[in-house]
Amino acid sequence: MNETITILIADDHPLFRKGLKEVIEGEPSLKVVKETGDGNEALLYIEEQKPDIAILDIEMPVMNGLDVALKVQQRQLPVDIIMLTMHDKETFFNCAMDAGAMGYVLKNSAIPDILDCIQNVHAGKYYITPSISSYLMSRAKQSKSPSGNGLKFF
Repeated sequence: MNETITILIADDHPLFRKGLKEVIEGEPSLKVVKETGDGNEALLYIEEQKPDIAILDIEMPVMNGLDVALKVQQRQLPVDIIMLTMHDKETFFNCAMDAGAMGYVLKNSAIPDILDCIQNVHAGKYYITPSISSYLMSRAKQSKSPSGNGLKFF
């Protein structure tokens, strides 16, 4: 029997949340347990209920998704973070990775991307939208140690 992956969706656009929930719950092993439009409510739910995955938009009222991810990381809460955003700039990507995100998916991606991301992240793997995967290589090159002894990973 497959384990159910519990998911929180935090995005300030109700119509987007509704559509995303329908896509996610089309998969029998996935369950959206909470939807919210602001980062503070998302963080409170994560602290209290500990869903398996939190899908966060970057821009939200009260607290943005990057701050939520950073607080989750600092408090060592047992939830995996996926950023689902319109921001395709490398600076946003790097901030998300620094804040502990395991997935970064652009909102203009195909539906299978978010579903693949959820499955990969739940399995402990990183997932980056293919169109910006070069950012990961750039990040790896920048994190080479000065002594040349290899890479430092996130």
